[in-house]
Amino acid sequence: MKAGKRHVVHIGFHASEASAVDFEADHVTAVMARGSRARLPDATASRFARIALLDLPDSTDLDTYDRAFDRMRELVAELAAEFGPPDAIVALYEHTTLPAARLREHFGVPGTGVRTALLCRDKVPMKEAVAAAGVPVPRYLAVGPETGIDELASFADLLPPGPIVLKPRSQGASIGVRILDGAEELLAVAAEGGIEAGYEAEEFVEGSIYHIDGVVRDFEMLWFCASRYLDTCFNFQHGNQPLAAVTSDDPALVARMREFTATVLGALGLTDSTFHLELFHTPDDRLVFLEIGNRFGGAGISWHQRTVLGVDLVKEAVLACTGRPSELSSPRTMLDQRAPGASGWLYMPLAEQGPRQVLDVTGLDELPDSVVGAGIPETGAVLNGKGDVWRTAGRFLVSGDSSASVEHSMGRIVDTYTLTTKAADQR
Repeated sequence: MKAGKRHVVHIGFHASEASAVDFEADHVTAVMARGSRARLPDATASRFARIALLDLPDSTDLDTYDRAFDRMRELVAELAAEFGPPDAIVALYEHTTLPAARLREHFGVPGTGVRTALLCRDKVPMKEAVAAAGVPVPRYLAVGPETGIDELASFADLLPPGPIVLKPRSQGASIGVRILDGAEELLAVAAEGGIEAGYEAEEFVEGSIYHIDGVVRDFEMLWFCASRYLDTCFNFQHGNQPLAAVTSDDPALVARMREFTATVLGALGLTDSTFHLELFHTPDDRLVFLEIGNRFGGAGISWHQRTVLGVDLVKEAVLACTGRPSELSSPRTMLDQRAPGASGWLYMPLAEQGPRQVLDVTGLDELPDSVVGAGIPETGAVLNGKGDVWRTAGRFLVSGDSSASVEHSMGRIVDTYTLTTKAADQR
């Protein structure tokens, strides 16, 4: 029974988010996969009033939860019978935002609805919506096994010579993404039956990629942070390159990106949420939309913003989903911070697949003084566990007087930090 408390349902959960949840104020329940529950420490699990389990494959397929919506609805109804109808449904992750929106609409719970959640998941209607608002987007084509060679050839003819991107419409973290050499390879993949259902072909846009992270409440952007990737998620996942991002110290560019982001949020109807948007800044100084999620950014983003910039994106996501006020009193950007001049995060790749045991860590005595946070595996630790999307050999937070100085410090870390591992015992 409610006993004066609200009933808040979380769809999926990770132990790292526990500090953002007020388990005493509400009856907090959760619906999650058995594999996710198995990775949740018992001390954290015991704080939930109840956890309902889904029988789902333990995979990186972000659509798995949404395909289990009918069972999720049954489980939430069972939780409602015990704790009362849900007052709020919380989704903190890419794979839970859409099913949570469906549950909100089914149970009459306020929050982000299905239309907006779908526009923030499916990259084809997403681009249609923002392009209709006048936002530049890459040229794209929804494709699948049924897409004809002639249609693909006509699309390729519209593009400049060079690479073409083939990627899933509703995945993340560069999962399933392929960068093809050009039209000839795209047509060859299609001829060999290699285009799966639910994909899109997309123009390859030259330029720097920025991730934009923020908080919007009641249509107002309360927090905005623009960071430039020094490489790409694709190269981290598929090329074992370090992944890092540094905040911009260019006020004019930041102002343009903020206006760009406001237009995108309006086009998608995203009014109360954290968000993670990615865009291109081209060599000829254009801003071009890449994609957006109605959740906080992954990898080192929330860690960086909480530790260095003082904005807890996870807490803000929970507050938005539960309809409680933001902790941000007035709109601001990372440039409004008195210090540092710039900052960022760095993930070192772990090239080997499968569980790895750490044998040695070197280079720690050469870390620059600008390192303000680090997550360094201990000798003997086992890495690459199930559920790890970002295989990292170490992670760092760096600050400095300027974007250039932060980037320089990150280069020193990449040159000197080394992790030695061996295959771990999988028994």
